[in-house]
Amino acid sequence: MQANLKPCRCEMSRHSLFAALLLIVSTLSLAQTPRPAAVSAYQAALTTVEQARAPLSLQPLLAAAEAAQDAMMALQADGDTAWIETLSDAEFDALKAELRGFQLSRGYDIYAQPDAAFLYKQARAHGAPEDQAFFQLYNDLWSAELMPRYLSLGNSPTPCVRFGEDILPQLYADWRGYATRYPQAYRAFAQQTVRDLEEVVTLGVCTCSDADSVERELRGFLKRFPDLPDANAVRSRLQELKTDPDLRPVRCR
Repeated sequence: MQANLKPCRCEMSRHSLFAALLLIVSTLSLAQTPRPAAVSAYQAALTTVEQARAPLSLQPLLAAAEAAQDAMMALQADGDTAWIETLSDAEFDALKAELRGFQLSRGYDIYAQPDAAFLYKQARAHGAPEDQAFFQLYNDLWSAELMPRYLSLGNSPTPCVRFGEDILPQLYADWRGYATRYPQAYRAFAQQTVRDLEEVVTLGVCTCSDADSVERELRGFLKRFPDLPDANAVRSRLQELKTDPDLRPVRCR
């Protein structure tokens, strides 16, 4: 004889299963590592740029990208782990897929770097002339090693300065020219880049080349930029290279 079926128990079972699934989804959702607000702010700024129907300033986008970079690289409570290192593999892969305009890496190399070529593309499509000029220089500033182009890792764990390749004087001329032509545009970044280049020239240490290349480029710098703010420091460095070259060797150990 066939047993009587009891639909009510099956219905309760389905409800219980549904509730259990909701609980699992909710638990997984709570387990997701919350993204910094700066990352969402950058994505919103990018959407604003991409949806613009008239040229607009990309300065807010760059500021948002720099804030997102700081947030993703921020050290956590242990003082040794960046935020992007706390993500699960799935979370990190999802972030890489969703966060357009950034190059992300963790492991041996850990970085969250705004993609200069991507930003230059946005500037060409949506920016005003000062934005297009800035991001052309910005794109040219960064090397494939994701560091300023006047530096190189070579075979060393620490970067060296590329003296003797005419990279420093050309970058200096370009950035100083931009700051003069557009004094209010991207002011902090442009001025800081000019100061960084002046400091590199003044120190003349940790180079990728030899002392002769350093001397040759420094003399060329003084000739090309006679109003260099630290011209006297460069002259002192040139004298030092002749009279006491071992005081600050061009090669770092």
